[in-house]
Amino acid sequence: MKYYGHLRRHGSIQKRTLEGKIDGRRGRGRRRQTWLGNIQETSQMKMCEVSETALDRRRWRTVTAHLGDGMAPS
Repeated sequence: MKYYGHLRRHGSIQKRTLEGKIDGRRGRGRRRQTWLGNIQETSQMKMCEVSETALDRRRWRTVTAHLGDGMAPS
């Protein structure tokens, strides 16, 4: 989770890779879990909120500090 905040704040190839889309058809079967999906599920925030919060280091640290205790701010 902390690494995601780092990636969002810095313009890098990792950030472009993380937010990029792949052309082509989807495979058959159940969708695979994604890292961003896990972050969204764990933080209980929408992806746009997660992205915006990660840009503010202080707010992101508050969110990641309270993940295990069920008191994550929204």
